[in-house]
Amino acid sequence: MPFNSLPSSDFINRENELAYLKRLADLNELDTSNNILLEGARGMGKTEIIKQLYRHVFWEDRNVIPFYYSFRRGTLKATHFVRDYFTRFIRQYLACWKKNPSYIDSMGTPLIKLVPLLASLKLEWMIDLLENHREHMAGGDVYEQLMSAITVPVIAARSAGRPLLVLLDDFHMSVHLYENEPGDLPGLSSLFEGPIKTSLCPHILTGSPEGVLEGIFTDDAFRGKAERVFLGELPEHDAYAHFLTLCEKFGLNADKEAVRGFMRLLGGNPLYIRNMVKALRKMHKKDISENDLLESYGHEVLEGETAFYWSSVFGEHFRDPSGRRAALELLMYRIRAGDGLPDYDRLSMVLGISPSSLTSAVESLHRAGMMKVGERPGQIRDNVLQDFILGLYMKEIEGKKARHIREIIETKYRSAKSTATSFEMVIPMASDAELVAARAVEQIGRNLKIDPDLIDKIQLALIECCINAMEHSGSYEKKVFLKFGVSSERLEISIESPGRFFDPGQTGEQSTEEKLGAGTKRGWGLTLMRKIMDEVRVERIDERTRVILVKKIKPDEVLK
Repeated sequence: MPFNSLPSSDFINRENELAYLKRLADLNELDTSNNILLEGARGMGKTEIIKQLYRHVFWEDRNVIPFYYSFRRGTLKATHFVRDYFTRFIRQYLACWKKNPSYIDSMGTPLIKLVPLLASLKLEWMIDLLENHREHMAGGDVYEQLMSAITVPVIAARSAGRPLLVLLDDFHMSVHLYENEPGDLPGLSSLFEGPIKTSLCPHILTGSPEGVLEGIFTDDAFRGKAERVFLGELPEHDAYAHFLTLCEKFGLNADKEAVRGFMRLLGGNPLYIRNMVKALRKMHKKDISENDLLESYGHEVLEGETAFYWSSVFGEHFRDPSGRRAALELLMYRIRAGDGLPDYDRLSMVLGISPSSLTSAVESLHRAGMMKVGERPGQIRDNVLQDFILGLYMKEIEGKKARHIREIIETKYRSAKSTATSFEMVIPMASDAELVAARAVEQIGRNLKIDPDLIDKIQLALIECCINAMEHSGSYEKKVFLKFGVSSERLEISIESPGRFFDPGQTGEQSTEEKLGAGTKRGWGLTLMRKIMDEVRVERIDERTRVILVKKIKPDEVLK
C-alpha cells in the first residue's frame, strides 16, 4: 500500500533523489518525455522513495493526483490484474480527492457502493468509468479489459482537468501478464504506451534488477519516452550515519569504529542496513562491539530477514531441485574462481551441467538480480549476497549445519586484532558433565597464568550456566555447546543450548557470601556470575539460548 512506508523523519540519505522526482509534480515543466525509469539493484530503496513521493503529493500538492501500483505475481493473470488495477485507481483517486486514506484500505467494499458518494461529489465522469469498466469485464475481450484499466488515469486526467502522477512499482513484471497461463499472450506491457506518452500523466517506473527496464524501453512502443535515473548505493559516510541513526532509534549503543569498518561489508545497501540493525535488536545486543556485529551478521545472512528475502527471490526463479542445484553450483564456482572463468562449454563440463541447463540458470539468475545483465556467468559483487549463497550452498549441497556455517562466515570477516584462540566443545546433558567444561577452564587459566583463585571463581560461574542449560532447556538434542575465546587480555565463554528459553535470573539465589562459604558447585545465580565476570549476556537466537560470560584479564590477575 502507498502509505505503508517509513515516517518522513526516518527517511534519510535519499533527499536529493526525492527532490529530483518531486519536480514531476510541477506542471510548468510537463512535456511528453517527462517519465522516469527508476532503476537500481535490489534493496536500494526504489519502492520506498516512490512511496515517499506519493505521500508528499497526496498531502502537500493541491493539483496533482498520485496513483501508486505495485505489480505482483499473484495478479498477473489479465482479469485479476484489470480488477486490481482499476479498483486501486478508483479508491486512491477518491482518497486523494477527499484527503482521506481510509478509502484506499477498504478493498473489500464493492465499487458500486461508492456511486452515491461520487454523485454527491459531482464526479459523474467517474460513475461513467465504473459502468464502462463493468461492460468490458462482462464482454470477455482480454485486450478491451486491459485497456479499460490501463487508460483509466488518462481518462480521469482529461475528465477532471487534473493531472495524474502514476507510480508503477516493479514495472518489469508487466511483461509477464498473461490470459490463461504464463507466456500465452506476450507483449501486453506495450499496451502502456498510450498512457506513458500522455503529458497529463507523467510516469515513474521502477524495476529490479539493474537494467531490466532497458529491455522494455528498447521496444519501439517506448523508445525515447523516458529518462533513466539510477538509484545506487549509499555513499559510505551516509551509510554509516544511517546505521547509527537506526541504532539510536532502537536504543542500541554502537562502537563507531567497528561500525565504520562494517559498513564496507554491507555495501551501502539500505535494505541490508535496516535488517542488520533489526537483527542486533532481536538478538538483544545493546553495547555493540565488532564481535556483536559479526555474530548478528552471520545470523542475518543465514536465518534473518535478509536470508528470507533472498530465499524468496531464489525460490521464485528456481522451483525444481535440478535447476536450483545447477544455479547454486554455478554461483559457488564463480565465487571460488575469482576473476578467472572458463567459457560456457568448459564451464558446462567442469560443473557437470548440460549447456542448456547452464544457459537457463544464467538467464534465471539475471532475472532474479543475482547476476548483473551482460556480465560473465556468476559474477557477483554484493558481499551479502555472496555470503547468502555460500550459506545456502553449504546447507543444501554440502549438508553442513547452520551453526558451523555461521562460524565460517563470521571468521571470514573477523579482524586480526579481534581474533583470539578459540576452543569448542560439546557436553551431554548428563550428571557432572559440567565438570568437564570446568576442567577446560582450569587448563585455559593455567596457560594464561591466571591467579588460581580467579580460575576457581570463573569455573563456578561456568558450572552454574551449564547446569541451568541442562535443567531448563528441555532440548531433545540433550547437548550443550560451548565455545572459549582466549587472548592474553580476555576470556569469553559462550554456553548455548537448543530448546525453550531459560532465564538464569529465575533460578533462585542466596547471598554471595553464603555461596562462597558453602563450597558447593551448584545453585549459583546470575548475580554472582555478574560479580565474577565483567560481562554476562543472555541471548535468544531462534530456538536456542546463549549465555556469554566475559572476563577481562587484568595485569595483577596474572602470575609473574
